[in-house]
Amino acid sequence: MARSDQSSRRGGRWPFDPARCTFYYGWVVVAVGTLGYIASIPGQTAGVSVFTDPLTHTTGLSRVELAIAYLIGTGSSGLLLPFGGRFIDRYGSRVVALAATVLLAATVAGLSFVGPMATPVGLVVMSVGFGCLRFSGQGLLTLSSRTMIAQWFERRRGMVTAVSNTFMSFAFAASPALLLLLVEIDGFRTAWRLIAVLLVVVMGSMIVVFYRATPEASGLVIDGGTSPNGRSSVPIGPIGSDTDLTRSQAARDIRFWAITAPVTAMSSTGTALTFHILDFGAEIGVENSAIVRIFLPIAMVGVVVTLLGGWLIDRVSPMVLATIMAIAQMVLYLTMFHIGSPLWAAVTVVAWGVSQGCFAPLTSAGIPLLFGRRHLGAVAGLQMSAMVIGSAIGPALFAVLKAATGTYQTALLVSLALPVIGLALIAQARLSATRAHAGRV
Repeated sequence: MARSDQSSRRGGRWPFDPARCTFYYGWVVVAVGTLGYIASIPGQTAGVSVFTDPLTHTTGLSRVELAIAYLIGTGSSGLLLPFGGRFIDRYGSRVVALAATVLLAATVAGLSFVGPMATPVGLVVMSVGFGCLRFSGQGLLTLSSRTMIAQWFERRRGMVTAVSNTFMSFAFAASPALLLLLVEIDGFRTAWRLIAVLLVVVMGSMIVVFYRATPEASGLVIDGGTSPNGRSSVPIGPIGSDTDLTRSQAARDIRFWAITAPVTAMSSTGTALTFHILDFGAEIGVENSAIVRIFLPIAMVGVVVTLLGGWLIDRVSPMVLATIMAIAQMVLYLTMFHIGSPLWAAVTVVAWGVSQGCFAPLTSAGIPLLFGRRHLGAVAGLQMSAMVIGSAIGPALFAVLKAATGTYQTALLVSLALPVIGLALIAQARLSATRAHAGRV
């Protein structure tokens, strides 16, 4: 047994042994992993957006310059995430999540001291700051928490991760208002410093005490079964199976890109539409108060579809959900420009909600279902890297195309390319699977 594997197993029983619990410890993992998701909010777009105006006023950077720094930071973090996924496979979710939490806390604490800066210096400082925020929060803390939950369930993985993501969706929806209240109490500096303390003291403690990388590392069997000798407290060997795909093998598998294309498209275009929503509304003649109201029904549809998708992915191929997601996106991009009409607004809301709802099952359950658990961190890290880079490119692409053509409709039409490519990849993956099955027969 490798030294890192031995260390992981010892860590799986400290500071207490999950095998001594009278219930399956995976349910504790779901709860604390979901809190880990929520703790990543300061590094997510929803958490950063509240601090945008204070940062522009304090640093002297314009909104465009701050957006450029955000693009650079987010893109850079996306390029680093595949390495983070490998760290999870090697050192376990607890170690990586704790490191991510400390880095996230240090970053928000450091950014609370920024002041007026010359534009070149400001761009560098904020690019590095946003990069650390996105890499630690949106990246490592989210990835390690999500990977940990997926490692503890197999038969009900889709439903479990869907429920976890439902709680996360509500937390993300409420976070801007709560963070804004915190900023209004004593300014953004105090808000960020308080968040830093809470991250280290509360979330850091929970990670140390309750996070466990895998059931095997804790002497348990996935889904709460017992080991062959009847003693669930005895380690039963390495996680997954020898047929599980490595990151490089998954990257060469068309199925990986078939399910990654639609989720990346949603990361890119969904972020872009959210980022430019007020300007988009102004272009089509919809008032600010009316255009922002679409997000509540979208979230409601998304939650229902997330739960349904979690139930469905336990029973059908992830390709089915990827197909639904890609088609929903195409409908969204074609109808979004007509959202001023009540009928088309309803169609757009449903299409956006369906696409958003398919996101969690495909990212949390689809990857381990198709490629196994042994290299889950590395494979999921590659997928998240694509999503993060997409979320960095989307807003900038929409802004450039709007400036060049005078309308966001061009950007929406260009956005059709990725879900169309996804559908083509899905068709090819299904054709390959059919041929392989025919060859075995």
